[in-house]
Amino acid sequence: MRNLILKVWRGEAKHLKWFMYPLLFFLSCLYKLCLKLREAFYDMGMIKTKEVSIPVVSIGNITLGGTGKTPVVEKLSIKLKEFGLNPGIATRGYKRERGGMFCVDVKNDTAKEVGDEAFMLAKKTQIPVLVGADRAEAIGQGIRNLRIDVALLDDGFQLKNIKKDIDILILNGREGGNNGLFPLGPYREPAERIKDADVIIINKGEMNCKAGQYGEGIPVFRAHYKPAHLYNIKMNLITHYNFLKNRNVLAFSGLGDNRSFFDLLKAMGVNVLHEISYPDHYVYKRRDMERLTSFKDVEIFVTTEKDAVKITHMDIPENLFYLAIEMAIEREQEFMDCIIKKIEDKKTVYN
Repeated sequence: MRNLILKVWRGEAKHLKWFMYPLLFFLSCLYKLCLKLREAFYDMGMIKTKEVSIPVVSIGNITLGGTGKTPVVEKLSIKLKEFGLNPGIATRGYKRERGGMFCVDVKNDTAKEVGDEAFMLAKKTQIPVLVGADRAEAIGQGIRNLRIDVALLDDGFQLKNIKKDIDILILNGREGGNNGLFPLGPYREPAERIKDADVIIINKGEMNCKAGQYGEGIPVFRAHYKPAHLYNIKMNLITHYNFLKNRNVLAFSGLGDNRSFFDLLKAMGVNVLHEISYPDHYVYKRRDMERLTSFKDVEIFVTTEKDAVKITHMDIPENLFYLAIEMAIEREQEFMDCIIKKIEDKKTVYN
C-alpha cells in the first residue's frame, strides 16, 4: 500500500489516481483537521510550550521520507564544537527499546536499545546525544549534567511543545510539484508552513515553484551527498570508496529514501547488480542476512552506516562494507556564519 501511494504522489500511477483520490482526499482533510485542533490547543494554552535556557536549533523537514536530516545534524554539531561551543543533540530515539530519558553511551549501549540514528550520531560526533520523548526535559538534563550551551533538535520542525530559536528546514527537491497534505501528498504539514523556517536547505534537486513562493526571503542553501570512505565491518578496516568502482555489488539499506543510496553508488561507478530495500529504521534479523548472502553473483555487499550499526552483532561475511557519506553544503561558510550569528544573538538574550 505504501509503495502504491508513493507512485500516486509521484504521478507514476495515473490510472489509479482517480480511483484512490476520493479516499486520499477525505483522509487528508481529516488529518488537516487534527493539525488545526492541535494548533488551537496551543493557542488556547491547553498545551504549553516549554522554554530552556540555551539556544535551540531545530533541524527538520516538512515531508515524509528521507530528506537528509541526520547528516545535517551531524555536520552542524561538529562545526559548532569546532567553533568553541558545547552542543548537545536531542532526539526521541525512534524505535528504541529502552524507555525513559538518557544520554547515549556508545561503549555500553546498542543501536537496538537507543535507536539507530541516536547511536550513530553519538558514535560519529562524540557529542552528547540526549534521548527522550520530552525534548525540553532532555535538554534540561544536558544543561545540568553536561553543561551544553546549545541544543540541536533532530526532526524538530513539527515540534510545538518546546520553544525553538532557529528552524532549519530541509526540503526534498525530488518531491516535484506535489504539495498535497498526507496522505494525498507527502507533506506532514501544509506547505505554507515553509515560511516559518529561518534557513532552508534544498537536498536532492530543486525547490518547486509553490515551495519557493513560501520560502521567499529565507536564506536558501543547496546540499548533496558525497562518499567519505568505505569500512569493512568484519575486518574493522577503512579503505577508499574507489575500491567499489566497477565491482559487482549487492546494495541494501533501510532508509527513508533508499533510492538516493543506490543512485550514489551508481554515480561512483559501482556495478550494482541487486538493490534490496527495507523500510526506514528496519530491524534486521538473521534470516535477512541469510537471504542477502545467498546471492552468489556478487563480489561485495555494501550498506549504509545507519544500517551497519544494527548488524554488527550478526554473523556477517568478510566482504560486507558500509559506505560512510557526508553532506556537502554549498556556500558552507556562509551557512555556518548565518547559524552562528543567530545563535550568538539568542545567547545574548538568554544571558
